[in-house]
Formats: sequence, C-alpha cells, structure tokens
Amino acid sequence: MNVEAYNLDSLRKLVRNLQDENRRLKELLDRADIAYESENVFEEKIETNEEYDPDQGGRIQRKYITEELANKYFAMFWGRTDVYAKRGTKGGYFPQCDHRWNNRICPKQRGEKINCEACEHKKWTELKPEKIIKHLFGYREDGADVLGVYPLFPDGTCRFIVFDFDNHEKGAEQTDFANTNDEWHKEVDALRLICERNGITPLVERSRSGRGAHVWIFFKNRISASLARNFGFLLLDKGSSLINLKSFRYYDRMYPSQDVASSIGNLIALPLQGQALKNGNSAFVDKNWNAYPDQ
Repeated sequence: MNVEAYNLDSLRKLVRNLQDENRRLKELLDRADIAYESENVFEEKIETNEEYDPDQGGRIQRKYITEELANKYFAMFWGRTDVYAKRGTKGGYFPQCDHRWNNRICPKQRGEKINCEACEHKKWTELKPEKIIKHLFGYREDGADVLGVYPLFPDGTCRFIVFDFDNHEKGAEQTDFANTNDEWHKEVDALRLICERNGITPLVERSRSGRGAHVWIFFKNRISASLARNFGFLLLDKGSSLINLKSFRYYDRMYPSQDVASSIGNLIALPLQGQALKNGNSAFVDKNWNAYPDQ
C-alpha cells in the first residue's frame, strides 16, 4: 500500500476501517474461543493527538447497547426515575405523563393551556431501561427519543452538578440551543482548568448541536442541592480569579437549578444521544475538543 498517496483525512478513515475490522475479527475469535494477542497498535494514538480531528463522528467506537450497559450508564447519570422528559420533534423537552394522549383525562389533549405540574390529573411516566436504550441507539432522526433527566430529588439532594454553556435565548431550542460563535470554547476550557487545579476531574460534553457544552461533576454520594450549588458557584467565582478570567459570559445556568424541591425542577438532557453521536456531538471530549473513541 502506498501510504503517501493518502491525505490526512483518508488516512484517518483507513485507520477507522481497520479498527472496525479488527474489532469484528476479535468478536469472531471470542465466539470461537480462540486465543489471540490483545495489543491494539491504534488505540493510543488518536486520543493523544494534539490536532483537532475533523471526523469527530468517525473516531467514536460504536457499541451494541444492552440492558446491562444501559443500567450502568444510568447508574452514573442518575436522576429521578419516577419522572423524565423527552425531546420534542421541533426541539425543547417535555415531562412525560401516562395520561398525555388520553382525550378523556388530559386537558392539553382537549386544547386547554395548562402547566403539566399544576394538572390534577398528571401521572408521571416512570423511566425504564428500554427508554434509555432507545436514547443511546438514537432510532429517531428527529431526536424524539432523546431523554432529559431531572437531577433534583424530592428530598432536595442531587448526585451531580452540570454547568451549561448552551444558548438559551428565545427560539434557540429549535437549533438545539446552539451558540452563534465559538467564544464559549475558551470559557469551557477555563472551567476545566479551574476544576483540575482544585483536584476535580470533570467530564466535558459537547452538546447535541455541536455548538455548546455541558461540564459534569459527580459526587460519590447524594448531597443537598444547596451545598452542591454553593460549591459550583464557588468554583465559578473564586476560580475565575485564579486564572485571571473576568467573568463567564457564556455560562448559562447550573443543574440542578433549584436549592430545594418545590417542583420537579429543571431537566438536563442526557449525553451520548445516538443520532448526535454520529457527528461526534453529545459526546465527551478531551482538552483538544476531540471526542474520546471509547465513550
């Protein structure tokens, strides 16, 4: 093979194809119970490459989603299970109710304007593994199987905080809250640095639009949302002076967005959405904004 005949993009594609072929062959060997050397010469190179990879979707390894894997996923991104939200076909997220399409019970189905939380007939739909599997697979091209989780528990605790660097101006939901420029990159990089200088390892997720981000920090145990949010604000306020950043202009909000549970609170869209992953979005990224191959 004449490697010199390939440009950088075609070489990346060639490596990805070889990786896929390598993975399929190993699966065949595993099923046949045949031993083989486990070293993979490709695995170390991509993630440490300082150059931005234009093929962000191609670098992500695709995995078959089982119920066990879905449960492990949600064990990390764990919010309320008695209520969840789904993305609408035109953007925006809505809490799911068992009575939503019942003409006799649901006021909205009869054309009434009412907040679901205020409805006396609401019966929140429980979040089950099959919904998470659909979210991770991404069957729907319109994103209508994408899930949102409510991080604030009824007792006022949470298991994580998320810093949102998406665009939440009016109408932005139709473009999946995409920012209109790339300045937000610098602020996300700054928050990552602030966390690392304080001994915290955050996960930085490029959002569904590809033009925004969520920065996730997890706690070992559930703690009060007020304590978690004070901790988050301390990182923003005190940490910015540490790296000489005057303000976080593109930071929009923190989840959970409430200190106490007077309602179901605000939702955060779950990461690793199947359709968005094809373009390298809704994926966790390294310091060079390259998606990690093994999400």
